[in-house]
Amino acid sequence: MFKNKFHVISLIVALVMGLLLIVAQIPSTHTAPKDLPIAIVDADQSDASQAIVKQLTSVTSTGGKNPTTIKWSVVKNKTAVMRAMDKQKYYGALVIKAGFAQDTMSLTTATPTHPEMQVIINQAKNATAAAGVQNALTMMTNKVGSAMVNQVLRKMQALNLPVSAEAAQNLLQPIAVTTKIVHTTTNKATASAAFFQPIWMGALLGAVMLTYAQKGLSHVTKKQAWLNKGIELVVMGVVALAAVFATTEFAHVILNYNYDNFTTVALYAAVASFAFQLLMLGVMSWLGIAAVPLFALLMLFAAPLMTLAPEMLTHFYSAYVMPWLPMRFLLDGMRGIVYYNTALWNGNTQSLVWLAIIGLILMVTSIYKPTKQLAV
Repeated sequence: MFKNKFHVISLIVALVMGLLLIVAQIPSTHTAPKDLPIAIVDADQSDASQAIVKQLTSVTSTGGKNPTTIKWSVVKNKTAVMRAMDKQKYYGALVIKAGFAQDTMSLTTATPTHPEMQVIINQAKNATAAAGVQNALTMMTNKVGSAMVNQVLRKMQALNLPVSAEAAQNLLQPIAVTTKIVHTTTNKATASAAFFQPIWMGALLGAVMLTYAQKGLSHVTKKQAWLNKGIELVVMGVVALAAVFATTEFAHVILNYNYDNFTTVALYAAVASFAFQLLMLGVMSWLGIAAVPLFALLMLFAAPLMTLAPEMLTHFYSAYVMPWLPMRFLLDGMRGIVYYNTALWNGNTQSLVWLAIIGLILMVTSIYKPTKQLAV
């Protein structure tokens, strides 16, 4: 059966593809978030509020067999929390407002004032994780309210005080909880991820075309080879700018995404497209078209990054797969620009520039390959 070498190769390919496709599904199998960063602010600084902070921060997991775990941070004030959310540090926060203890004591009086808590959700950091955080914080405030009612009733019982119908009504919902969504993704939930596939596939096809254009140029002089590389750089730059500005306009017209910073979005996407083309063409300059499946697999492995928060990814994926995915810089950088008004030049832009430099080095060094003809 396996006398022909291609029979053996087909078996190896089937096994390898099976392994790769199973590995690609790892992030989607166990998606319970781990160590979700959530802030808590005690603006009241009373004994009662401090007890609530201690009670809540002791709760570090929610759920059943595969629980969501929480990483609490006690922050001094709401302003500091909002600044941290602008930097995508927290998925959510719980604020115990000033006067909480005093308002709690008024619930059984003739002029009650409900103590206040505020839930703040950083939706753009990851909509799925943020929704889970909102549910968890809402449940926690309900439990705090129930515990508060029991405490008030015990005190009234100890003092032998009757509970009026009005007081009982106030105690049904003792805490006034408000929810604030910041960096909302309303009407543009996938606006930052919309560029992922068009840019990556466009860059891949562009790199393939340029690789085919190199065919038959193996006998040129080194000077001509350098000139050809320069022409390729210009072509990639023009393609990146033209294709990406058109893609951004398509997203606006077809998908109805209204980008407040259209030019910044388009320019960042152009930087990513140029970097990807350089990287792909650099690798193909050495490996030829055989490198195409590699970049196709990278897109498959990167798909979970569009929907899953980093805390929802498995350790294997985070440690051994994600570091090799160049498109994460596009997704992270575009999220910052679209939802957080991040400047064009940021940490992810720097990473894309480094990718471009690596691709450029591969392109240039391929001029001096010992082989006489490029593999295609």
